[in-house]
Amino acid sequence: IFMVIFNKNGVTENNHVLFSEKSSNEKKKTHIFSFNHLIENKNKIKKFPFGIQINSDQHLEISKKDLKNIDLVQFNFLHFKDGRPFTLVKILRRELNFKKEIRASGNILPDQIIFLFRVGFDTVEINEKNRENCFKILEMDTGLYYQRKANLT
Repeated sequence: IFMVIFNKNGVTENNHVLFSEKSSNEKKKTHIFSFNHLIENKNKIKKFPFGIQINSDQHLEISKKDLKNIDLVQFNFLHFKDGRPFTLVKILRRELNFKKEIRASGNILPDQIIFLFRVGFDTVEINEKNRENCFKILEMDTGLYYQRKANLT
């Protein structure tokens, strides 16, 4: 399966690669470590920029200090029904003031892309075969929100 990185403007370059024995030789890309790997090896890997991947069933136990060298936070949706990463992005942006890239990956429906961008995701990893559907869905977004304050007078 060929995956592409998609932002509000279309497909963009992927400068990150999930860390593995094979990827350790890729010097041009920033490694993405699992959240567990970060916790276990915090003192070893914080000397250079890197990314972390947090599964949707994991708790976000991270401080502003820990975010200093992190270039990318990637939330891996284990199930498309799991909305926890939507809340975690808000925490990263509002409470921890994280300004760098936040990416969604995993089990994501094309219909969710609009909402991912609205809550603070910068990029979404999608299957190449869904590329055109994602473009169409973004083009249909009128920017209207389902819930508005009632104007009771």
